[in-house]
Amino acid sequence: MSHRARISIVAGLSIALGLLSVAFPVGPRRAAGQSGSSQAHHHGPMTDAEMKQWSDVWWSTHKPVGLNATGGNPPAATFRAVNFQFDLDNDPSTAVDTAKIEVGQTVAWQWIAGSHTTTNGQDSGDPQLGTLFDQPLTISNPTFSFTFNSPGTIPFFCRPHEGFMAGVVKVTSVTGVEPPSQAPLGFTRNPSPNPSAGGIQFSFTLREPGRVRAEVFDARGRRVAVPLDLDLAAGPHKGEWNGRGADGTRMPAGIYYLRLRLPGYQASRTVTLTR
Repeated sequence: MSHRARISIVAGLSIALGLLSVAFPVGPRRAAGQSGSSQAHHHGPMTDAEMKQWSDVWWSTHKPVGLNATGGNPPAATFRAVNFQFDLDNDPSTAVDTAKIEVGQTVAWQWIAGSHTTTNGQDSGDPQLGTLFDQPLTISNPTFSFTFNSPGTIPFFCRPHEGFMAGVVKVTSVTGVEPPSQAPLGFTRNPSPNPSAGGIQFSFTLREPGRVRAEVFDARGRRVAVPLDLDLAAGPHKGEWNGRGADGTRMPAGIYYLRLRLPGYQASRTVTLTR
């Protein structure tokens, strides 16, 4: 075979392989907005484009839940979805704001920026997730209002920013207020030592028996540890986090958030690890 013929064959094979690579690209292809895990939540801040993409994909396959309140009196409280936070008191240092209303009153959610949801429930593992309301808060759906017709404590959160964007609505009966109690509730001792080169300890009190869950999130909103998740009796208790992740490895230096949830209470505290 001549040298020119061999060059022609090689060139022909290169062209053919190139066409095959275009027609049959190597590796799995994912639909826009998908990742290797469920799209139920994202656990971390996203860019505006990523938030919009997540929202478009989610609501294309999920129907909003909850009746939008119309007419009547103005809302008794309004949460603003801004800076990855449901802000009620205009204080960004308050990690989880709480609205206190009476039965029959309305709470509103107002979109300011990004793409969010307002979804009743503690988190994506809550069996009551989205049973009252599950609504988009986007530039196309800038407001949602809901009338609460039964007393109780209703937590809510944003699906794509689960873990650090949440709020609470406490509804009392029209004929009375919350039962008076002199007993403290929630954190009674902030995490210490803080900053810490190792672990931290904290104290808290329950007014009634119930489930207690303490979670640790990093600065990006990713859950890294669950120091407590058990049923406890009413009264004072102590907890601790050893500064390690769920796999037992020491977490790097930085800012972390300890979130404590128990009946009628949810709050977060900042923890700084040093090395």
